[in-house]
Amino acid sequence: MQISLVGAGYWGSKLQKELETISNIDAIEIIDIKDGKTLKDINYNNVVLATPAWDHYKQTMELLAQGKNLYVEKPLALTKHECVDIKNKIKDKQTLMVGHIFLYNDRVKKIKELLPRIGKILHIESNRLNWGRYQKKISTLHSLAPHDVSIIHYLLGYHEFQNIICIGDNFSDNIQNDRDEYSFICNDVSVKFNLSWYYPKKIRTMSITGDKGLIFWDEEAKTIELTTNIWHNDRMNYQPTIETFAVESNPLRNELKEFVDCVITKRAPITDVNNAIQVATNLELLSKSFI
Repeated sequence: MQISLVGAGYWGSKLQKELETISNIDAIEIIDIKDGKTLKDINYNNVVLATPAWDHYKQTMELLAQGKNLYVEKPLALTKHECVDIKNKIKDKQTLMVGHIFLYNDRVKKIKELLPRIGKILHIESNRLNWGRYQKKISTLHSLAPHDVSIIHYLLGYHEFQNIICIGDNFSDNIQNDRDEYSFICNDVSVKFNLSWYYPKKIRTMSITGDKGLIFWDEEAKTIELTTNIWHNDRMNYQPTIETFAVESNPLRNELKEFVDCVITKRAPITDVNNAIQVATNLELLSKSFI
């Protein structure tokens, strides 16, 4: 298989490195838009699109019209309407996959496997904080939150978010927020997102509270902690049972292998356009909630 990689920036270089490890791929060409190349310079029929999010809609529509099979980095587009437009552009047996990378992360799959052990889920809190990578044309909502929204859909099923409250701050010359906090209800579970690229340390954690136990996931440490036996004689147990799981995974390689397999077999990817529309729907609901 031959792949055209559009975008040679920070994430494009990571994609190139992983593409080079996949045995089904025998040729990769790099299309660097910053060097003056255009989508018309693409020579291959299978395209990995790693350009800025605000360019995705226009570029995806153009490439679909050319009949290309596409892997598009998240988010597919910035609005639900644009995602629906893209869906209507896809031809029969044409592959379109979106890079919601955490759905290919074995640690996320392990968390879902552990959920029955913590009973009824009461609350989920996610922290996605870092110093950078700052993007001037979009906020943390479209840069960081697509990850968390896709994970919540995977764990709780797709439901439109309700009772949304958001507060945010703008510390820079960005046209949108650099830090956001969202609280909402999904499938009768309270959820909170903390998002920032103005934070002194990189933190990627998620805690899930159930009525019989807790799960704590630290993506930077690549570990999951399961806490059970949290009650003793109807009181909080201060010596609960804690199990730690170290789960190895290469989600970027996993999702690129998924793209290759979907092109070959013509099956729909896990993160197809319908999945992207669901994510875009809840991102729009979050975006309308600023106070």
